[in-house]
Amino acid sequence: MPLLVELAAISLGAIPVVLMSPDQAMATSIFGWLLLPLIILDYRYYWLPDRLTLLLATAGLLAGPMLDPSITWFDRGVGLLAGFAVLEAVRRGFRRWRGYDGMGAGDPKLFGALGIWMGWQALPMTLLVASMIGLTLIFAVRLTNAAQQNAFPLGSYLCAAAFLVTVHS
Repeated sequence: MPLLVELAAISLGAIPVVLMSPDQAMATSIFGWLLLPLIILDYRYYWLPDRLTLLLATAGLLAGPMLDPSITWFDRGVGLLAGFAVLEAVRRGFRRWRGYDGMGAGDPKLFGALGIWMGWQALPMTLLVASMIGLTLIFAVRLTNAAQQNAFPLGSYLCAAAFLVTVHS
């Protein structure tokens, strides 16, 4: 596993350098390196620590403008609020409807932090790509594994999707 983490970290730094301008590459690499521990922790333990999510959000305030200078502060603020509010509404609605938690409290916070980096405009595509990644992996697990897994790490999928959407734009 440590070798895979090292290779992922190298890739998160190298891909932006090849595809982007120097400022964007630096910001995208920082973004990716902040997402990597969140991906790992959520995937392995279903845990998105508030400290790491807050660090991601704070770094978004500082480095986000280098990622895409065309995103206004207003768009970043709307991204924070809308990202959090949408997933928090889904989380609370599911809890009310089903009587148990279907999503952790860290996922809405993470989506809000992503909104600071990417602006509200990128959030729908990020959620769509995250859903596609998640459904593909869930389908693959269900086909190859007799044991039914009931919990899936949405935060990991959101992080991976956010990086892909950022690199693609």
